[in-house]
Amino acid sequence: MCLKNLIRLKYFLIIFLLVLIIFLLALKIFTEYKKQDNFTLTPVQEFNSSLDLFSENNQNLKNDTIFKNYNYDQELNVTFLEKNLNTQDDNISLDNNLSSDLNISFNEQNLSHFSDLNSSLIAQKTNILEEKNINQIQINNTKKPKLVIIIDDMANSKQVNELKKLNLKLTPSFFPPDKRHKNTPQLALEFKFFMVHLPLEAINYNKPELKTLKVSDSKEHIDAMIKSIKQEFKGLRYINNHTGSLFTSDENAMRKLFDAFKKQDFIFVDSKTIGKTKALKLTKEYNQPYIQRDVFLDNEDNIDYIKNQLKQVINLAYKKGFAIAIAHPRKNTFKALEESKEMLLNVNLVYLNEIYGN
Repeated sequence: MCLKNLIRLKYFLIIFLLVLIIFLLALKIFTEYKKQDNFTLTPVQEFNSSLDLFSENNQNLKNDTIFKNYNYDQELNVTFLEKNLNTQDDNISLDNNLSSDLNISFNEQNLSHFSDLNSSLIAQKTNILEEKNINQIQINNTKKPKLVIIIDDMANSKQVNELKKLNLKLTPSFFPPDKRHKNTPQLALEFKFFMVHLPLEAINYNKPELKTLKVSDSKEHIDAMIKSIKQEFKGLRYINNHTGSLFTSDENAMRKLFDAFKKQDFIFVDSKTIGKTKALKLTKEYNQPYIQRDVFLDNEDNIDYIKNQLKQVINLAYKKGFAIAIAHPRKNTFKALEESKEMLLNVNLVYLNEIYGN
């Protein structure tokens, strides 16, 4: 009888130990579960965490658990985003924009909308950056160098029509009227801005214009000539020289001319037909800006040559900030300009008064 009781007690103890072990295991599992659950972020904490990632220049954005199932590269170019965020003039605070613009109070009920909000945030930031990029392009356009292209020897309506066909912002420079080309003052009025191409005496030129001013001309004659130009060309401000290697290298002759210019409020543009020009010295004396031609485009009547000259003057404009070229109303010149319109998009074609005023 005692033996049977001992056996029963033994079984009871075994069962008790098994139950105790199972209970302890269950308790441990429950404890571990609670510990893990304590580290789980609430919906609000999760979203705030995502905002913190945005404010840290998105360095760890792709590794965050919020974006595990989101193909970020398809929506944003990360390199572009980081570069724009690091610019000094960006003035965009992501934390401020995301919190103030959205004004959303999060709770567990809108957790189901989290993915939509996340996509909205990224789309909003994309729009901001695209707008920034467009503005940057506009700024870059304003930084293009300026280029003035003067078309000398303008004398008749055919030349005027050919020039207009180009639909480029070019500056016609008209001869003063004489019996060969009587209507130049009227033709000039067809343009928003124009100049006068004043014939001056050359060292060696066999076909001078009828009203070419000579070194030997009196001060009174030069005054009368410049006064008549003032009366004939309404709104004229700038005059450049046609030929004139002899005249512009003679200081006395140039002083008479600048006296006449001062009376009529004209500004001289040096076509620079000779290196010994006295124009620089006289502009200083008469308190005028010294404006000179940088490049002749068509010294050779050849399309390829003219295009190459255009490249040179554009490169010069990038070095100086602006440049002045002179060409002539010839067939090949007009054709070269027509074929170079894409090249000319690299500069801002302007009139002289957009550089020097008046």
